[in-house]
Amino acid sequence: MTFPGDLLLSAQRAFLGRIHPQLRVIKAAMKENEIVIFVMMDCEPSEQVREDVSEATTEIIADLPAGTMIAERFATDSSPLQKENALKWYWIYQRADNL
Repeated sequence: MTFPGDLLLSAQRAFLGRIHPQLRVIKAAMKENEIVIFVMMDCEPSEQVREDVSEATTEIIADLPAGTMIAERFATDSSPLQKENALKWYWIYQRADNL
């Protein structure tokens, strides 16, 4: 079993040095033994961004119990961020847009 705090600490450590200017949000969802890393960007991700996210998810999965699955999801959106249910996602990073 993975605890939310373990996931957050692992993800924040894995993404250190991998935050690109076009990244707006990185968050995770966890359900039993499956984790989804969601990345929202201003534009389509470059090959370097995809590689950095893949390397980060590899580091995350290495910290978690055997049998845990992980998936990466990318979205492109430049509109203002919507308010979301903070309990649905584990927030890893959010760029300071229009604060």
